[in-house]
Amino acid sequence: MLTYEVKDSDLHKVKPMDEEIICEEIEELAGRHGLKLTQRTTLSTKKGSYHWHFKKGKEKGVLEITYWPKRHQLWLDIHDNRRAEWNLEIIERLAEDLSEHFCGKVEVNQ
Repeated sequence: MLTYEVKDSDLHKVKPMDEEIICEEIEELAGRHGLKLTQRTTLSTKKGSYHWHFKKGKEKGVLEITYWPKRHQLWLDIHDNRRAEWNLEIIERLAEDLSEHFCGKVEVNQ
């Protein structure tokens, strides 16, 4: 799995009532990269998290984004079985855009 995490961001300053605004901003930034939201849910192992699946048109592959307010964490994932050329090309740029938007820095875990 390939993971890009937005670290040391301003997300620790977000009040619970503003979490939905953060979610809208994440969705908007993904949309600017030509991504289509196909699923928005929560991860059962991370209570209170917001988790998205994004695709590019009808191409194979998925780019996942998770925002976990309780831990002030935001990360992007590509699972090995969901890799595609398009998501490998987009993940770094989108992570950089999110880190810039939320005043953080990107850390890559492979």
